[in-house]
Amino acid sequence: MTRKNSIKTIVANCLFGFSTAELFALRWARTQYPMHKAYNVFFVVKSDTKGHDSGTLLSFCMHIILPTILVCVVVRLISLLFDTVYKRIYGRRPVTYFNNIKKHLQLNIVYVVSATLFSVFMLKAWKYPLIFYEVHKKPVPSVFYEKNYVDPRNVSVTFPDRKRNLIVIFMESMESSYASIADGGVFDENLIPGLTSLGQQNINFSETSKLGGGENLEGTSWTAAGMISKLGGVPYFSPFFKQPDGKKTCLSGVVFLTDILAQSGYKNIFSIGSDKQFESRDIILEDHHTEVHDINWYKKHGEIPPDYHVFWGFEDEKLFAITRKELTDLGSGEQPFFYGMLTVDTHFPDGYKSRNCPKIFKRQIMNVIRYSDTQICSLIDWIQKQSWYENTTIVIMGDHNFLNAPDNNFIVEESPLPDAESQRRWLDIIINSVSNAPQFVQKNRQFSPYDMYPTMLESIGCTIKGHALGFGRSLYTGNKTLVEQYGADTVNTELMRRTVEYEALKK
Repeated sequence: MTRKNSIKTIVANCLFGFSTAELFALRWARTQYPMHKAYNVFFVVKSDTKGHDSGTLLSFCMHIILPTILVCVVVRLISLLFDTVYKRIYGRRPVTYFNNIKKHLQLNIVYVVSATLFSVFMLKAWKYPLIFYEVHKKPVPSVFYEKNYVDPRNVSVTFPDRKRNLIVIFMESMESSYASIADGGVFDENLIPGLTSLGQQNINFSETSKLGGGENLEGTSWTAAGMISKLGGVPYFSPFFKQPDGKKTCLSGVVFLTDILAQSGYKNIFSIGSDKQFESRDIILEDHHTEVHDINWYKKHGEIPPDYHVFWGFEDEKLFAITRKELTDLGSGEQPFFYGMLTVDTHFPDGYKSRNCPKIFKRQIMNVIRYSDTQICSLIDWIQKQSWYENTTIVIMGDHNFLNAPDNNFIVEESPLPDAESQRRWLDIIINSVSNAPQFVQKNRQFSPYDMYPTMLESIGCTIKGHALGFGRSLYTGNKTLVEQYGADTVNTELMRRTVEYEALKK
């Protein structure tokens, strides 16, 4: 074989391997990640991904690299076997795809082009250049901002004489949809009986007359975006800004709930069992007067062994135990406190099955959800027995809906309802609220993550002039939210574009 033909053969084999890997990667991505949520994927990939799920690399190898190698080896072995048998029967080598170098190269060029076009179509990859353009184009003035954004810097927020503690629990991917159909969810059997009971006994704002929750909007539907929208009342739309000294900041012009609390003398702590740098959550929270305790902080302070790491960091069993210690310390002081926390075991695609997780359902994620329900209810029961509970309000929220992959949507697959997807909402529960919310205010509401910002402040007895902050409208008043006033599609369209107003809030 000449040197030129050897190079062609190598190129052809590389093209075959690349195309095969591309198709396996497509399948892997569509079963592991919400590839149909272009904004989610774009902003998460663009962010700091340090501290990502430790199982990602192994999954990549198991579902892409190893199958690709196996296919290449099997195809080559079949070709060699065919050549050998053919030569023994006919006394000469056959003219096949592999030993006709020109044809081999041409067919693999067709293969790689076809695989690429198919992947682009299945992933709707043309959306990403459009989002990139939208994020980086020249900002334009927004009439929607002018009419509807309520700048907290210009609003009077008055605290009661005795300031209440506020505990905010962000539950990873927790939906009201996990309840039974009879209780307002989409399943035959209730995956969250404990939370359902808490929602029925306390305040639960809902889109129906039963257990329910808020609506995911663009720029609010992954963890970092959920934090920004629920605590700051604005969307995640490239919210970071590089200052002249090189420091990266997050929405310096936005007053978060935690800023208001800190200015009123609160001690703010946020606890997570993963690396705070992932998606720049450290910048989001620390820029807004919140001390973040993450896996590295807990290792440094002896709460977690130095070499310990499972899933995203450490499991919720350990997080809930640590939470009890930290709340005990905060509750023993005289200073009012804000304590936020973020669970992780129920993260897509399958969740983390810890040692005490029950095996009730066939799908692991459903068992993990049930165990998360048990653990959170145990924590709430413990809190309610503490001496400082009487002066404490607890808010439980899903940080966003479960991020199903296009080819792995357990909710639709397991629900008997044909319209289960349209009924999905992230859960909200407010326990021991100061403000009253009669049923006609709580139920049959359309609201978004933005509305939780003023709602949480009013839950601890704050008086907000106009009952609005950012793009949020307090749900206690019964006043129309932006989703009720304009519709979700309009809000998405108006807030998912680069505006002069949003850019000004970043600096």
